[in-house]
Amino acid sequence: MSLARSGAIARALLVALTTAAIAACGQAGGTFDPSGPCTSDARAPGAYPVLERLLPTDLAGKAPTTVDSGRNCEAATLTTYAAHGVAELRFAGATWDDGGGNATVIAVLATPGDQPLLHQDWIEEFYLAGAKASTKTENIETSRPTIDGTTVYRIETLNDLSLQTVIVWSANGMGAMHVVIVATRVEPDASRAAHDAKVAAALAASKAAPD
Repeated sequence: MSLARSGAIARALLVALTTAAIAACGQAGGTFDPSGPCTSDARAPGAYPVLERLLPTDLAGKAPTTVDSGRNCEAATLTTYAAHGVAELRFAGATWDDGGGNATVIAVLATPGDQPLLHQDWIEEFYLAGAKASTKTENIETSRPTIDGTTVYRIETLNDLSLQTVIVWSANGMGAMHVVIVATRVEPDASRAAHDAKVAAALAASKAAPD
């Protein structure tokens, strides 16, 4: 994703949650042919407009700070996906950077037609493995709550001074996958209820987008 500096600051907090988080995939600002062979990770605004159209255009009345899309095909970023035969993963992501270490990323993941169809448990495996591999995460908890009528897979962890939540959901367990990542800076006056409200609002926005 070719992103402004403010978005990069927000993603820096999210990257530590997983070693190859959606908010950090690919080479920012690079030029590549989205229809050509995938030889290296890359991303750019408008690379995969079909995927970008599946993202919400606003969150709590705010437009995203950045929107772009790209693909991963390097072993270091595919990690656990490779074990399922995935050699190319495509994505689109929108970032809302609220400043001060508070940010939300809403993303869509998919594979091209010559690749295995994505399964939700592969996405869950990827994010949990990334959280466990990070040396800065602690208190990792997983659950399958139902939020506003949708059952999701949820990972929650502390990363330094950041409370981070990952939500994975899909319409039918296969195909296009939806990911929500919310990071809230932990401060004396920080509210857990406010963090959970951001998670619920981001999930609602993700569900309201075209599928």
